[in-house]
Amino acid sequence: ADLKHPGEVLEELAAQGYKWAVIQSMHLICGHEFDRLVSQERPSGFRTSMGLPLLSSADDYVAAAKAVARFVPLEQDMAAVFVGHGTDHPAWASYPAFESILRRFHGPSIFAGVVEGYPDIDIILERVVAAGFEKVRLIPFMLVAGTHFREDLTGEDDSWQKSFEDRGIAVEVTDYGMGHIDMITKIYCSHIKAAL
Repeated sequence: ADLKHPGEVLEELAAQGYKWAVIQSMHLICGHEFDRLVSQERPSGFRTSMGLPLLSSADDYVAAAKAVARFVPLEQDMAAVFVGHGTDHPAWASYPAFESILRRFHGPSIFAGVVEGYPDIDIILERVVAAGFEKVRLIPFMLVAGTHFREDLTGEDDSWQKSFEDRGIAVEVTDYGMGHIDMITKIYCSHIKAAL
């Protein structure tokens, strides 16, 4: 699809006579890409309000943790491993924070790691092995199960799935992202309402 840059859309809206627009971030955390979206120039005299990423408040974390309940409860010897993109932005701590909230609602069989940054596959793998789990369910903590899912989570080389299987752990894969979960989209909608 030939998608337009948000700045182009705002220029078009301004040319059509609109004075105000809400920009809704589809990011999961407030990282580098969200910062860039916020700092982009706007048309002169055009008002914008920003809808925040998925995990922006304590209430968002709780709502998101409840939204992913479909992935638990698990078989007794199975862990659920949520895998996000990761970042070197100070917002990297969103992932361990989300794991903490997930565990509050769903118990100690829940883990959250990232493709890039901390906590990475090595850390999560060792924690899962040390806890004695024989199976894992890999869940993309991403809006869609796209390139990262195909290459990093389930690919032939150096993927999360292969790493677990190499340690004798059976892997079940969830092949869709967070954007397919109604309760997750409701969080984004609540952010649009807040921006309005």
